[in-house]
Parts: sequence; C-alpha cells; structure tokens
Amino acid sequence: HFPFRPYKCQESYMEKVLEALHRSENALLESPTGTGKTLCLLCSTLAWQREQARFLPENDNHTKSSQQSQLSPSSQQLSSSQSSRQPRKVPTIIYASRTHSQLSQVVRELRNTRYRPK
Repeated sequence: HFPFRPYKCQESYMEKVLEALHRSENALLESPTGTGKTLCLLCSTLAWQREQARFLPENDNHTKSSQQSQLSPSSQQLSSSQSSRQPRKVPTIIYASRTHSQLSQVVRELRNTRYRPK
C-alpha cells in the first residue's frame, strides 16, 4: 500500500525488505538520500506484518476448548501437551533511530500511508 506509484529503485528496495522478512534474515540495504528509503521500509514491513496476521487463527482458544470437550481423555491429554507450545503472535516491528528528528521523520512518513499505528 504505497501512497503513490513507486519508482523502480523503490520497488527493488521493498522486494529486498520482503525477501529478508520472509526468510527471517537480516538485511543491509542502502540507497541514496531522497530515494524514499523510510517510506519503502515502512510500507513493505507493515504490509508483511498484516500478511502474517491473516494467517493466525482468529479465535484459537474458543475452538480448542470446544474441540477438547468432544475428545476422549487420552486424546485430551495429547492435545493439551501440544497446546503447551507458545501460540503464534503477529510479529512486532521495532523501529529504532539515532535521533529524535529521524524518528519524527518516520512518523511524518507513516502518516502519508494508509497504515495507522494503534
């Protein structure tokens, strides 16, 4: 959801960000001043985060409790050991910067998008 038609270098930058996110890898990306790095990073990362949220069950606890009531005691024991795993959560995005003015720029860029922080 880029706020305008991206340039080729911006598309490439966002593709690299998404590749790293999908692979759970770090990425070292650079681009000249004024090429829209902040906006590219915000839009690609937030789009990825929303995509991850779509794959999570909406009401996992309710579904599990109703399914368990229909299981035999041995099946319930197996199911409860499987449910002791950590539930999947939407990945948290942390944006860090060296200066307050850089963070202010990020907030301004974020306001130019359709993504709205809670």
